[in-house]
Amino acid sequence: MACKQRLFFLFLFILAGRLAFGASEMQEKSLWTLWSLQINNPAQHEAIVAACQQMQKASPTNPLLPVGQGLAAWHSLRLGKTNEAFAVFSEMVAAAATPTATATAGAEMGRRWLTRLDREKVRGALALYYRNAIEYPINLQPLKKKMPGEKDVPLADRWGVPWQYQLATFKIIQGTRGQRYLLQSKTLLESSDLAKALERPYAGRILLQPVSLTITGGGVQNVVFQTPGDRPEKILLSEGGQAAGVTLTYIGARILILCDGDHWRVVLKPNK
Repeated sequence: MACKQRLFFLFLFILAGRLAFGASEMQEKSLWTLWSLQINNPAQHEAIVAACQQMQKASPTNPLLPVGQGLAAWHSLRLGKTNEAFAVFSEMVAAAATPTATATAGAEMGRRWLTRLDREKVRGALALYYRNAIEYPINLQPLKKKMPGEKDVPLADRWGVPWQYQLATFKIIQGTRGQRYLLQSKTLLESSDLAKALERPYAGRILLQPVSLTITGGGVQNVVFQTPGDRPEKILLSEGGQAAGVTLTYIGARILILCDGDHWRVVLKPNK
């Protein structure tokens, strides 16, 4: 009898944890409907943003909201609605305290895109400096000086690390100085540029394909993925696991959620 009671309480504990941090079947279905819209109509930016907003309105406590928020913010950027995207990415960063792999990945996604948006502000300040001095500064310290009423120029990325900034020279024209510069985040490096990041097809780098599902003796679910290419490899990931720059952030009842830092991808969960 005591053994049965312990098993019953263990079941309740697991169920409570799932209800606290997992998503309901209806919430998963809502996200899958949204993702189907993304797959079938990727250029319908306004429609996708509206669908993301409706998903959040219908279920404000949905633990899968970071996916909808990330989609809404990305499509807002494609529409040129920078302020709207900035606000949503900021919400994603603020949700980092939620103890789920999806919330953690969403916060990191927010920091990445906010860093790119901040970099545009630095570029604007550098352009203003150039108009006055006819050259770029040797470092970013002169950008600290601003007129009354102007906002501070962000001198660090969203991880609190100063920008990697240096003057560059033209390959053909010799003897020129202060006419070009390199500006990067230490974390993002070559992917720091906002325009170039937006050119990449959404989820185009998330190529892992789920093959099967395994469950350990402790009840932990693992998903077997296959890599693309002529020589595919099998990779075993649990929730929060990472491989090939992709994180498996959620193993649900029907769906899986993957993230490469900038984009999400939702796929159906293997039956077995």
